[in-house]
Amino acid sequence: MASATTKTESSLGIGASREFLLAAVAALLTLLVSRLTLIADLVRTLLAERDEAGAVEREVLLGEALRRTRYTRWAITLSMHSGIVTGWMVVLIFVDALFGFHNGRSIALAFIAAMVLFTTSLIFLLLEIRLSVADLVRIPRGSREDGAGPH
Repeated sequence: MASATTKTESSLGIGASREFLLAAVAALLTLLVSRLTLIADLVRTLLAERDEAGAVEREVLLGEALRRTRYTRWAITLSMHSGIVTGWMVVLIFVDALFGFHNGRSIALAFIAAMVLFTTSLIFLLLEIRLSVADLVRIPRGSREDGAGPH
């Protein structure tokens, strides 16, 4: 049977690896909130220009921007849930180490749940990025300010 010191050191190592997942969640949330802010600016601009020429095209762009908002909102929600589950998993690890509750299965299930939530969040980010790139591809070459795109 492992000594209390060895068990605590092992739990600290496991807890630290879970904390890296928390850091990844925090970094992803920063990225997602930034993208959501950009999309919100786009929606505001499209709404302000709604009565100008090209109203049909603006309505299409507005619908796509709102779709991007939904994907980003889901990504943020799933990422936050992943962070919450990961935080509770770290708590379970230390409770196990301190009191010997033998939470191994609960910890493993929490880790699986956190990873599923995090990965699903990445899928929603991918969907939003695909819509964003599709918007960029539709911009006519002559109107691109930075000269991006195929020549």
